[in-house]
Amino acid sequence: MKRLLITIMVLCFAVSVVSAGLISFGFGAHALNTLPYNNENPELGTAEDWQFGGEMRLGVLFAEATASGVYDASNDMITGLFTVGTSLSLFDLLHLGVGVGPAFAVTMADGEVDWAYGNSSGSGYTTASDIGGVFDNGLIHYRAHGDMKLGRLSFGLTLQVPSDGYTMADNDVLELMPDWDNAKMGASLLFWLF
Repeated sequence: MKRLLITIMVLCFAVSVVSAGLISFGFGAHALNTLPYNNENPELGTAEDWQFGGEMRLGVLFAEATASGVYDASNDMITGLFTVGTSLSLFDLLHLGVGVGPAFAVTMADGEVDWAYGNSSGSGYTTASDIGGVFDNGLIHYRAHGDMKLGRLSFGLTLQVPSDGYTMADNDVLELMPDWDNAKMGASLLFWLF
């Protein structure tokens, strides 16, 4: 029985490696619910509660980098996440991934375009002098996604969860805990070049 189980596991692993390909790149639309998604409030809200934007994913074997952002019309900025993590593609039909990275914003007030980072309190964004400041000071978020691929298109759901206040500049390990009360649900529709 153990041999059979190990054989099945090795076979599944080999098929997933072969079907995943060496490099994958996809881009497309991303939508994010502004209402927190938690046990107390599991509703997805109305169309006015959603923000829309774009997403790009680059995968090399099991490693995956993602950039996603949505337009926040009330503050005239694009907000999003840069994440790095891992992914698994099963038979090129189901794609699962997890990642971690900082929250960022591109502000466009008064005709000026500036980088900003999600501050550690999670209450807003602070202007950064460059993109390096975003990676150093941005509030770390966790992101998980699951996609169903049909040919070159995929449709998926995402879950973004901020940490309790962890940033690379102030690396207090106790603040790495996920803040589940502020988790946000999203969706993506991607076109895969390869």
